[in-house]
Amino acid sequence: MEEAIRFVEGNDELARALGVEGPEELAVRPLAQGEHNVNFLLRAGDGRRFVLRINCASQLGLADQIGYEYGALRVLAPSGRTPEPLYVDGTRRRIGRGVLVESFVEGSWIDLRDPRQVREAARALADVHSVAAPPDGVLLRPEDPLRAQLESCRRLFDGYRESDLAEARVVGAVDELLALAQRAVDAALAASTAERSHVLNTEAVPSHFLIDAAGRASIVDWEKPVLGEVAQDVACFLSPTTTIWDSDVVFDAEGRTQFLDVYWEAVGGRFPRGSFDARFPAYRMVNALVGITWSCNAWVEYRDPARPLRNERTLRLLPAYFSEEFLDLVRRDCFATQ
Repeated sequence: MEEAIRFVEGNDELARALGVEGPEELAVRPLAQGEHNVNFLLRAGDGRRFVLRINCASQLGLADQIGYEYGALRVLAPSGRTPEPLYVDGTRRRIGRGVLVESFVEGSWIDLRDPRQVREAARALADVHSVAAPPDGVLLRPEDPLRAQLESCRRLFDGYRESDLAEARVVGAVDELLALAQRAVDAALAASTAERSHVLNTEAVPSHFLIDAAGRASIVDWEKPVLGEVAQDVACFLSPTTTIWDSDVVFDAEGRTQFLDVYWEAVGGRFPRGSFDARFPAYRMVNALVGITWSCNAWVEYRDPARPLRNERTLRLLPAYFSEEFLDLVRRDCFATQ
């Protein structure tokens, strides 16, 4: 909180960007804390609200993480589904951290038990994925997104495997899933260059989808956008490792099919389906592993006293992701074709 107040105080450049007479008109209060960013609500004297986002670490390993996120939001503006970027300071001169200010998005978290809201989430993803790709260099573009995602899972799990906290049961189960996913990735058809040029959120979790009073969805938190295949985001949204983080919902086969039907109807020919169906099963496997291996690695990281942020809710949820019951569920739900 003190960092946010220090950043705002005396910041005439910020005041001009937000259209207020001076920084003293901006009231600051805590809003939400993630794993790598802390968010604050800025309220202007005329009632307008903004989100001030302070970055503490980069999952992508970027020197200017906050500038990267700002650039992604500018690219995504035509979708009408994302916050508007209003101000960025990646110099770190004021408080030693990068800061982004964006428009405040009205709404509440999506309710996965409400079919109307789930369908609206599919339409929001379709609109985001239909945005024209930016010029080269604006966003990262993995050479082979599917294989890159699997390799990221391996690196994350190595952090757990090599720690004193590793359990033989977990290592054996996850190694089995990694081997099954590797075979699926190797067998998947190569996607065309065009299919790898869509802007992805890469963390399409329910808490990133906000539904307003009119029932329209927006997608917030663009910490890890890349250019890639739409199957990655769609698989992430439908994965049990995603849905149980904020609910007890696990999409069955019928629910997944209904979501895909709405998604492709909303795309409406703005881009081709291409090899989506051939590679989607492999993305389902890999995205399930993303949640599991991230949780295993985070379980180790949370024991590091030097970690800059600590989310107590996350700490409580982590063990569920490598429990025997959940690993069996994932094996049945996402790896049944193997």
